[in-house]
Amino acid sequence: MKKFSFELEDILSVRKFEQQQAEIELGKALSEEKEIQDKMDQLAMQLVRVNKESKGSVDVKVLIEANRFSSFVRAQTETMLEKLTLAKSVTEEKRENLRLCMAKTDALEELKKIKFEEYKKMVQDEEDKETDDIVTSRVSRSL
Repeated sequence: MKKFSFELEDILSVRKFEQQQAEIELGKALSEEKEIQDKMDQLAMQLVRVNKESKGSVDVKVLIEANRFSSFVRAQTETMLEKLTLAKSVTEEKRENLRLCMAKTDALEELKKIKFEEYKKMVQDEEDKETDDIVTSRVSRSL
């Protein structure tokens, strides 16, 4: 009895590799997106801290610095929002690529499963035939 072999095993291996690469790429994109969001959160926290420190202050220098920092944070936030929007679109692109890779891999794995079930049925049929031949030969000899 020959061993089970899937004719498209090499292609399945390549598809699995492509899927792994797509997962890595998506992870990188998500990481970049999170990094931008973290920077924005840090700036927001710094702005809150500066506003608390300058609140109620009568020192003009402190108020001017707080105003400058607030303007800086607004400008940085706008820049980071643009980067975040771009990063989100890249993430969606990578996510869609992963979906396609997974679909291709799943299709081949399903085909492999079907072929393996056919192989098992063929093996079982051959074993049944051999058993029948043995039984038939014993019955013929005893007659």
